[in-house]
Amino acid sequence: MQILPDTRPYPTDPVKNDLLLYASQIAHATSQAQRTLAKEQLHSKINEMLIQNFYLGLSVAMSMAANEQVYAILMDELDKVLQAKTDTEIQWFALPVVVVAGAKQAQNLPLAAPSMELAACLANYPTLRPLSHATWLPHLLRADDFAAIKADAWFAAKQNIQAAQQFAQSLPQRAQAVPADQSVHVLYALAYGGAEILSVLGQNLREAALPLMQVWQQSLATQGLTLFTNPLSPNTPLAALTDASHMRLRMALDVFAANAIRAIRLQSPRVGVVMAAQEGGKLLFGFNTTDQAFELPQLTFTWALSPRESIGVVQQNFLNLMADCQVEHIYQLDKPLLENETLPTYSRALQYAGHNPFLAAM
Repeated sequence: MQILPDTRPYPTDPVKNDLLLYASQIAHATSQAQRTLAKEQLHSKINEMLIQNFYLGLSVAMSMAANEQVYAILMDELDKVLQAKTDTEIQWFALPVVVVAGAKQAQNLPLAAPSMELAACLANYPTLRPLSHATWLPHLLRADDFAAIKADAWFAAKQNIQAAQQFAQSLPQRAQAVPADQSVHVLYALAYGGAEILSVLGQNLREAALPLMQVWQQSLATQGLTLFTNPLSPNTPLAALTDASHMRLRMALDVFAANAIRAIRLQSPRVGVVMAAQEGGKLLFGFNTTDQAFELPQLTFTWALSPRESIGVVQQNFLNLMADCQVEHIYQLDKPLLENETLPTYSRALQYAGHNPFLAAM
């Protein structure tokens, strides 16, 4: 599969930064010993910055990472620094749920956390049972509020039980605004416990997925709203944020594509889809008819890539979706569009350099 171009605006000029140096050494290590040493140095340096509460170098490194790989290395090591290391330290984790909401008119979704129900559900599964003994916060966090928590706040909140309690009390308690029509949101149940919790995090929900979905469905049920919930695996805060942000966009694209394909097939049996990268770190997915004579207003979904998003994963998931929807006429543009350039319709896209990824895979 030919991967769409990566148009994220990575810096081109070298930056003097110890964290970037260590991350680059990890990325290009020629031996396991070299990689191990660089990881130890990176971990120690990030830990030192957070202890001293002077992490400008960390912020610079995150914003100036030269590529997806270097950014991922920095994030993974920061995640490890924020994990509990001793019996007195606290391990925070998040249980995200992606919510597809349908509403005839805008309203607010209350965010009381189903703490007892979640703990009771998790207790039924041996691999997840330790999470049932954690201390759960009584309210859910919206995606924006969760993403706004900085690394230094998580670092301070893991030091001891008093710090964890103080941090929990400082978090905002806001309802989730749900606009009219369909929308996709992420909510987070937060909890904390001892260092032993770490070994349970990041595991596939497996047979626990459906019971957890039922807990979320019942808890979030609100008059005037039609909800579909997709529970994700419990994970460390940074990993949960990455996983849930990707899944929110993926489900939003699924919903958009299903609605677009349904609308087009009411006018024409043949749906034409265009895939393209766009300058500024975006992927575009356009839906229309294949026949120019029956063209409709272009329906385009824009996926803004996060710094560590895998374009190949996004692209393959979309192609799998199109296969499930029995859409065969797909055209992938070889070159990225300019930042303000409009995605062409399917019939016009055939004049651009590109190919059908389904045919290319044969």
